[in-house]
Amino acid sequence: MAYVISVIPGDGIGPVIVRSARKVLEAVSEAYGFKLSFVEALAGDSAKRDFGEPLPKDSLDKIVSSDACLKGPVGETAKDVVVFLRQKLDLYANIRPFKTLPGVSSKWKDVDLVIVRENTEDLYKCVEDVGEEYAVALMVLTKKACTRIAKVAFQMAEVRRKKVTVVHKINVLRSFELFRTAALGVARSYPSVTVEEMLVDNMAYQLVLNPQKFDVILTTNMFGDILSDEAAGIVGSLGLAYSANVGDNFGLFEPVHGTAPDIDPSYANPLAQVMASKMMLEWLGRTKGNAAMLEAAKGLEGAVLSLLRSSENLTPDLGGKATTENLTKKLVNVLLKGKSTS
Repeated sequence: MAYVISVIPGDGIGPVIVRSARKVLEAVSEAYGFKLSFVEALAGDSAKRDFGEPLPKDSLDKIVSSDACLKGPVGETAKDVVVFLRQKLDLYANIRPFKTLPGVSSKWKDVDLVIVRENTEDLYKCVEDVGEEYAVALMVLTKKACTRIAKVAFQMAEVRRKKVTVVHKINVLRSFELFRTAALGVARSYPSVTVEEMLVDNMAYQLVLNPQKFDVILTTNMFGDILSDEAAGIVGSLGLAYSANVGDNFGLFEPVHGTAPDIDPSYANPLAQVMASKMMLEWLGRTKGNAAMLEAAKGLEGAVLSLLRSSENLTPDLGGKATTENLTKKLVNVLLKGKSTS
């Protein structure tokens, strides 16, 4: 049986780094003994230019009928692609891990945190009214959404370092009381997990001062979006930041960074896209009960860490001179060598 992966190449560096991730996935699936079938689903600025809409119905149909989606970065049409898909497919949990990595310059050591972000509501619900002299955006929070994202965060903390930081802005906006109450209500079912609360402005400050103190950060949609870029800077590179968008029945996996229109795509760093693929294998392994995929995810992450540690064949943003293709070939070699000696 082959698992069907819908692939959104995206814009800018997207097609290049997605092609790299596909090559790595093809190698890892063959090495670990499972089958993946890829179907391309065009979406983004280029799709709008070529087909008149950023997410054509044919692409949406391919995504909905697949087992998971691997998405590259898209440009100005992100709202019409990824924000739409998050809400359409109810991908309510946005999971963004951040760790200091070998060979990557950072002012900190031993950072290992995860931002768990509610993914379907808040200001990103996009309920707006914009006139010539005013603009209004409605912040939408529901008890259901706040409760289920809190469960994701506490379940994750239970198998990590058993700490959740609940981030809100309740001192200014009473609306956040709903989010806070839901999170603390869920916390009662996880007595082994320590809970703290933090206002988002203080969270931004503390994240810079002492990022090692945080384990799982639970927050709302827009706050999570902003804090995750800050966290990427703390661990050294937005080019290594990746994420999962998951619901009860589907998962979409993507890098956190954008299309990088100012760089030569042939020298783009594909590792965030590759690590998003690793998250996809983990999710598929858990939800489909496929142990080989879980092992493959471990092997792939180990290969990425080994590549970074060796500092060979890295792209310019990581201090090297390699092209995307050079890095990909080296990563596949490291991956296959690691599998053969395991």
